[in-house]
Amino acid sequence: MPNDYFNHPCRFPKNVDGPFYTTGHLDRNADTPDAPSEWRGDCLWCGAPEAEAAELFAPFDDTYTDTYFVRQPSTPEETSRAIAAARVCCVDAVRYGGQDREIIARFGNDPTVCDFIVDDSGNLTCTVGSDGRLLPFAQAIADQKLAELQRWFRKRNKKWWQFWR
Repeated sequence: MPNDYFNHPCRFPKNVDGPFYTTGHLDRNADTPDAPSEWRGDCLWCGAPEAEAAELFAPFDDTYTDTYFVRQPSTPEETSRAIAAARVCCVDAVRYGGQDREIIARFGNDPTVCDFIVDDSGNLTCTVGSDGRLLPFAQAIADQKLAELQRWFRKRNKKWWQFWR
């Protein structure tokens, strides 16, 4: 498979090559400065992404503590399940680094889960900096989406008498 996807600096190394991946970080095993670092996945191990696309993720067992892709989607149905897995991940650790405009649109052109979005001119624009963080324009989009979601949630959760205001 050609490397036609973004190589995110925080891409968890256990992921199979391909555009769908999970993020991770280097962590020290001990509090001493000379302790070796090892990769740890960012996903919280809740099982929600795995429930959406079990055939694509590493299976759960007593020793498994990291969420990562063992296989890339190969059918439209598997792609839909990988997208669903990214949507249910509460910490945005399941991401799409590819440039397929249809998949990006299915994600809602959302920089919190896509390494590329389609800008107002119709061009693909990378959303992630060399440090793995969202670039300022992408963070502004993410903040706006979050604010809209919070407004919707507050409105939805009003008590029955509050709808009259």
